[in-house]
Amino acid sequence: MARATARVAAMQMIFERCAGGQGGEDTLQMIYEELREDKARPVAAEDPGLADRAWIEQILQGVLTSREELDRRITAASRNWSIDRMARVDLTILRLAVWEILNEPEVPGSVVINEAVEMANSYSGENSGRFINGILGTILRAREAEKA
Repeated sequence: MARATARVAAMQMIFERCAGGQGGEDTLQMIYEELREDKARPVAAEDPGLADRAWIEQILQGVLTSREELDRRITAASRNWSIDRMARVDLTILRLAVWEILNEPEVPGSVVINEAVEMANSYSGENSGRFINGILGTILRAREAEKA
């Protein structure tokens, strides 16, 4: 399966959990059924496989356990926007992408940002892609400066 598809599934599960839902196996199966109907995404009949499930669970748990740190970084990068004012979908995408920037060094930051912008364009408002791109670009530059 494409990582982009797994990211979409992870984003939807994070959204459900943060909204008070279970985000369990039933949710994962429902998400994949919906993604199979979306002809723009390559989802095989047997997806998600064990490796995909493990990666989705890693992201889900990573975001949920480090939410305060993620929100702190998002707040620091958001000029004139508090987290309370952000659309829930945008915030979910930001949390997922920031977690990946901080914890998945083998994935280039530009790829993470591109995927996040694509999710925002598909699942959020008209200006969300630009909003998310700006915040994640700021966070990525800060992360690269931390490493230097």
